[in-house]
Formats: sequence, C-alpha cells, structure tokens
Amino acid sequence: MNRSSFSDESLWSNEPADSGLLDPAALLEGLTEPQREAVLQRGGPLLVIAGAGSGKTRVLTRRIAHILASGDARPFEIMAITFTNKAADEMRRRVIELVGEDAQRMWVSTFHSACLRMLRAHAEVLGYQRGFTIYDAGDAETAVERIMKELDLDTKRLSPRSVYAAISAAKNEMLSPEGYEASGHGDDPHHRRVAQIYALYYQRLRLANAMDFDDLLLNTVEMLRRDPEVRASYQDRFKYLLVDEFQDTNGVQNELVLMLASAHRNLCVVGDSDQSIYRFRAADVRNILQFEQRFPDATVILLEQNFRSTQVILDAANAVIAKNASRHAKNLFTEGDEGEKIRLYRAGDEYDEGRWIASELRRLRTESSLNWNQMAVFYRTNAQSRVLEEEMLRANIPYRVISGMRFYDRKEIKNALAYARLIVNPRDESSARRVINEPKRGIGEAAQAKLGAYAAEHGLSFAEAAHFAKVAGLGAKALSGAEKFAFTLDQLRAMANDLTPREMIDAIVRESGMGDALRAENSDEAYSRLENLGELASAASQYDTLLDFVERMALVADSDQLDGGAGAISMMTLHVAKGLEFPAVVIAGLEETVFPHSRALADEAELEEERRLCYVGITRAMRHLVLTHAWSRTKWGQRVDAIASRFLLEIPAELVYDVSTTLPARRSSFEREDEGFVGRGTDFTQGRAFGAGTAPPVRSTGAEKLGLVVGDRVVHDRFGEGVVLSVDGTGSHSRAAVNFDEHGTKQLVLAMTPLRRA
Repeated sequence: MNRSSFSDESLWSNEPADSGLLDPAALLEGLTEPQREAVLQRGGPLLVIAGAGSGKTRVLTRRIAHILASGDARPFEIMAITFTNKAADEMRRRVIELVGEDAQRMWVSTFHSACLRMLRAHAEVLGYQRGFTIYDAGDAETAVERIMKELDLDTKRLSPRSVYAAISAAKNEMLSPEGYEASGHGDDPHHRRVAQIYALYYQRLRLANAMDFDDLLLNTVEMLRRDPEVRASYQDRFKYLLVDEFQDTNGVQNELVLMLASAHRNLCVVGDSDQSIYRFRAADVRNILQFEQRFPDATVILLEQNFRSTQVILDAANAVIAKNASRHAKNLFTEGDEGEKIRLYRAGDEYDEGRWIASELRRLRTESSLNWNQMAVFYRTNAQSRVLEEEMLRANIPYRVISGMRFYDRKEIKNALAYARLIVNPRDESSARRVINEPKRGIGEAAQAKLGAYAAEHGLSFAEAAHFAKVAGLGAKALSGAEKFAFTLDQLRAMANDLTPREMIDAIVRESGMGDALRAENSDEAYSRLENLGELASAASQYDTLLDFVERMALVADSDQLDGGAGAISMMTLHVAKGLEFPAVVIAGLEETVFPHSRALADEAELEEERRLCYVGITRAMRHLVLTHAWSRTKWGQRVDAIASRFLLEIPAELVYDVSTTLPARRSSFEREDEGFVGRGTDFTQGRAFGAGTAPPVRSTGAEKLGLVVGDRVVHDRFGEGVVLSVDGTGSHSRAAVNFDEHGTKQLVLAMTPLRRA
C-alpha cells in the first residue's frame, strides 16, 4: 500500500469544523497494517523498529493525534522528544494540522530544551539560581583553557579542546569529577590531569551559576533523583512519552527517559539500530537493542515497508546490513518499482573517479530528466571532497557542500595555504596576521598591534617585524612566540628551493606545529583535519613549483562561488546525509581504509558502525544509486594501491551493472568463488565515459599468501611479534586479527600489511 495524503476535512467527524471533535478512525486512513498497530497500541511500552523510509514521522504524529482524539490524554499530558529543533517544530506543526491549536500545549522539544525547561523551574533543588547561564561549546572550551593556563599546563601538548571532549564524554557516561578520577588507572598521568581539570571546571561552573550543554541533561537527571516531589510531578504529568531516533540516545538521555516514564509506563520509542551512526557523539546503540530486556512486556512493531527507494536499492541495503550481528533483524521491501540496477564504476585513481562522477551526473540530468538539486554525492571523509569539488568546477556543474565548508574554506587548509603564501610572498600581511598565532604562540591582539606599528614605522612587512619583536616592546610570552614564528618562516623559506610543493606542505604542517597540535588534541575532528592537510599535500603534488600551486589555489577559491541554492548538486559526508533523500545518489571512495575507515579495522564495534553508515548512505537513494571506488589513491602526496571495500563485496552481483570501460587484466578483487561478482553476464562487460577504469598491479606485501592459521606467531614491521587470533576472506581481501605482544589486537588486511612468520 502506498502512502496517501488526505485533506484536513477528511479527519473531522460530522460535527461542525470548529467543534474540536476529531474522528479517530480518519487518522488510520492510508496507513499500512504495522503503522496502524503502532498508532493504536495502548497500555505499556512500545518499541517501533522503523526501517529507513518507512514513514516513522507519520506514525509518530498520527499516534499523538489519535491519543488526543480518543480522549486517552490531554495535550499537556504528552511529551514528545526529538533530536533537533527542526524536527520538533515539524512534529508540532503536523500534529496541530491534525488536531488543532490545542496541541500547542504538548511538550514537543529536543532533550536539551525539555531539560532546560525543567531546570528553570526547579534549579534551586541543585543549588542553582533559576537565571543560570548556559555555556555553549566555545564558552566551555575557553573556561577549560583558562584553568589549564592557571595550572601552568602546556596547551600545545594537551589541548583544551581534547580535555573538554574528555569531560563531555565523562558527563555522557554520568560520571562526576570524582567518578571520572576513579574510573582511570592510577598510573595514567593524562587521566589524572584531566580529572584535576574536570574538578576545577565543575567548581567554576557552580560558582558562575552556569551549566554547559551536557549539564542540562546530567543535572536534570540529578534533580529528579534528588527531589521525590519534583520527580513525581513530572512522572504523573506525562501520561504518554514518545521518543524519536532512540538509537541516537546516550546513557544520560536513556536514564532520563526511563525515569520520566516509570509511573504510567506509556513509553513509545521509535528508531532503527541499523541507523545508529553517532557513536563518536556518545550515542549508545545498546539503548534500543536492550529495550526489550528492560521492558519484557513491551510491544514490538516492525516497519519494514519502504516508501522511498526501489527494490534493487533496498535489496542492496538489506544485504550489506545483514552482515552486522548487533541489530534488530528486518528486511526492507517496497510495493513500488523494482528499479534499475546499481551502477558501479571502478576508477584508476581519484581524479578518474571525480571526472567520471561529473559525467555520470550530466548523464542522469539528461537521460533521467533530473534537476541538479535532485542529485547528491556522498563520501566518508571531508578530505575526499577536494578532488570531487575540483572536477565539478572543471565540468561547470553547480554544487554546494552541505553542513560543512568547502574544502579550501576549512580553517586548517586556509592556515596551511597562508604559510605557503608567506613563503612565496614575505610581504603578505593578511597571511602573516592569520597564522602568526596559529597554532597558539601567545601572540595576542595587543602584541600583534605592536608588531604592526613597528612594521609601519620602519617600512617592514608584518612578518619581517617578528624578527624585531623585542625592540617592538612585546612581553616575554609574546616575544618567545614571535621569535619562534620568525624562525619557522626562515626555515621554511630555506627549504623551498630544495623541496617539491608536496614536500613543502608536509614541512609547513610539521615545522609550524600544526600537525603536533592536532595530534595532541587526539579527537575525531582533529584526525579529520589531519586527513584534510594530507589531501592538500596530495593536491600540491600536481604542481611543479610552490608559486604555481599557490596561484592555482587562489583561483580555485575565487571560482568557488557557484550557485549554493536549489540549482546545485549536494555534496556531503555520509554522516550529514542521514535524514535526507535524493532521487539520485553517488557514494564515492568505497575502498578499504577509506570506507570502512582505517580506524574501524581494529574494532568490531566500529566496523559495524561503518556498515550502518553504508546502509544509511544506500537508503538515501530513491531511484538511482551509483557506487565508485579507485584502484589507487593519493595520500599525503604518495600514490598508494587501494582494495575495493568489503561493503561492495556484500552486494549481490545481480543487482549491479559495472560501467567501467575496461575490466582489470588481473583477477578482480570483486570476484569470489562463493558469491558476489562471479559469472558476469553482458552487464559486466560494457562501459562508458571517462577513464580506463583498469586496475594497476597491486604491490602486495605477500602476507595474504602465508597461509596463516589461528595460533601462528607473526612479526609486523611496526607492531612487533604477535599471535594470530582469526583469519577470514580470500586473496587480496584476506584479513586477520592479530594480538600483538606490546600493541594489543589489530584487524589487518593482509595484502596491505608488512607481516611475516616469526
């Protein structure tokens, strides 16, 4: 049964339109049987496993409206929680359209907004005044940095951002400063230092009558625990509690939901374990997976009918996600079209990939009559967007980068390019001012003003004035920083004559301290920025001189002002794509160590999250799905061989049409004896568009030919000796788990691993 829309009039009974009486039966029209069951269920917990594109928002809003229309609750007795203000506003709007303005009295909000509302009313329970201040992430990080400076800690070796991230993670696990300190190992100086800062940060916030975003959640739970009357008032009030995207909740949010629902137990949670992709934000997929253990009497309803995608796309998504162990089993299906096959292109390298994607987008626009804004390109990491953006520019295809800056607008890229411009042009004042305190060198605005005045007085450039910081009147800390800056520039200029542009980017990242600062931060965001800098080095490797590179980058940046509105394709990371849909989707870079990401290969939980991310990406496509991978890719300016992603192997061969111009001369890594890309028909021998698509000979380490079995002792060039725990896969996709004596267990792709028998 397909979705149907119906007018507001069809919802009302024979009573006059202004009577406020709603016909509950009309709210069931156009729903599938499982959707109807979810709307009608009453009495006790309800878990709705809502597959991608299965109409969960419609179910939530109809359920709320039906509860009101049936007289089971009044608006102020209902709380509905979502994860974004936009989603909350949309839910409220849709319920109001169904039942009228009286629905304004419901609590429909995000977790943070609901908690703030409760805390404003009862802050004194925790010793706060009701007018407490809320610190955003920037305020919180500044407060942490101030504490670290008071403790005379080196913020280059231990970044305030990484400390704040550790504190935030502790709060998401409901750990107080004392609890966090006790959770570490006594011999871990880093943990002890963070615990010390956390304790002082906690005290500062209390003294300032302030809370950060994590406190809004944690303090609400604490308030409800501490005051039985306040707790009972909210538990009694909210007769029905509904939570959307439950797979994205963390420990504190889960505890809050369980507390608020404990009286009436009319708790409805909607979500999909297969779409839990925010582990790095502390989301805990166990909250939804263990819901039935917490509520043995819960009603469980599966929404498996998809109203978005073709069956071919759904079959691919089902096949990939089935490999995960931690999930609610389900099988998406549609009563719509079977759809066309998934198009696969195997590129020679990332440039071939980008050119072909541009040509494919033009083909879709022409042959399928799609507008630019009906197409999207997804990738795993921000760094991948650089080549893709350049190829869109060359092909004159309008694009916009969603929820993120264009590659050359990112801070770390602008900083590295500013150093490069200073090497080429020492009088570039704008670039000098941008990076004189990047990374932090203690050269604040006052010190920069003195340098600027000295430069103007003596006819020097701003960068040259750094050599005269002492006579310019800078204080001790700023003086030291300015001298380091001047020395760094002198060093880099001396190297410029002997190094290639790629090597110069490496030197800039190294000598300026940018790389060390990001590594010290030790966060996912910091590593992503390092990857972006590596991609910048790869871009530089295409040029003969640093001047050529700098000039080209200026032109790219200037021409990067294409239509950012509706007439452009959308480019984004796979994380950003969640919740969106497009008639045509391209997923680029499906290679081992790219997607799945290298950081996931040694952690089974991380690998399952990567597979969920792939599932999310696939299910964004409505009619056309295109997948690409490259046989080689440039990283930090070095050409490295690539192996097709395991996620591609998990898609049944009959669903795929290989459009690569020429099949690889060697046996493809897609070919397996048991399943997958074997026994190709004519679909796999035709191709079109840019590039040869041929696979260069893979420079294998030979480790996949060792014939390893469980228990074998092996030696790794970096990790030393270890014992093999498991082996799976064949040929270039052979993988092994090895427990190294000094480095723990690592998941290894053998063909890419320097491994030998001990």
